[in-house]
Amino acid sequence: MQIEARGFTVQRYASAAQFLKEAAPWLLAGEAENNVVLAVAQLLVSDDHPFHEPVYLGAVKEGDRIVGCAVLPPPDHLDMTFLPAGAASLLVDSVAGVHADLTEVAGPPEPAAEFARTWTRERGGHWRVRHTWTWFQLQAVTWPRSAGGRLRVAEAADWPTVREWAPSYARDVSSSVDVATFFERRLRTRTLYVWDDGGPKCVVAVSGKTPNGVRISAVYTPEQFRNRGYASNAVAGVSQTALDAGCKFCVLFADREPSTPMRIYQNLGYRRLREHLVIDLRA
Repeated sequence: MQIEARGFTVQRYASAAQFLKEAAPWLLAGEAENNVVLAVAQLLVSDDHPFHEPVYLGAVKEGDRIVGCAVLPPPDHLDMTFLPAGAASLLVDSVAGVHADLTEVAGPPEPAAEFARTWTRERGGHWRVRHTWTWFQLQAVTWPRSAGGRLRVAEAADWPTVREWAPSYARDVSSSVDVATFFERRLRTRTLYVWDDGGPKCVVAVSGKTPNGVRISAVYTPEQFRNRGYASNAVAGVSQTALDAGCKFCVLFADREPSTPMRIYQNLGYRRLREHLVIDLRA
């Protein structure tokens, strides 16, 4: 299905395979900053993913040239790449044809805000920015001061502890994702790590696998274990593990407030790529 206006065309795709056939070269040209959209599409063509129908996959074109993409894989929200001015507004009708009850959109500030303004103007309600994230990329680890303990892959025996931490992490970051389900999937796929110092003290997940990179996510240390270097060492260790396994880079994002996590990541070698808004859409 196509929607055309303002010199742009929105192409909606029936499958992730069709989407990747056309959009993958454009997404790969900015692989690190397009991590979420690219990783979701690649996961959708696998036999093991957490999403359900109806999935939205769209690309905005100017002539025959792709200039941006957007995906919505329930239960996750709409996520978009960079889009030129005017293109995000054009996505509204295309997305609404699949998800008329959309409640959240995320992406670079300008297109995300443009989409939110147009959505609420045309469909009612209001919008507010829930998070202003900074998107980071790392290609080499700068090691922090050593902390007691060691990094290891989480095991089944860690599940009661990690499950207990999930609600606190969700509250800390105002997550709309089912964190316990996310942790459970990462545990099953052996992409969940804990920093162990007489038992788990910190958890870090790896997700968002693309051809040359991964996304570090869900970094959480319970309050009673903070300020001991566990998170710094865990993120450094997981990042180095990914690089040693052949990744060319790691990405992650951090909320600008509080600023402590951002300082930790920058001290480890993560460098700012761009800003990223998460916006609530309310009826």
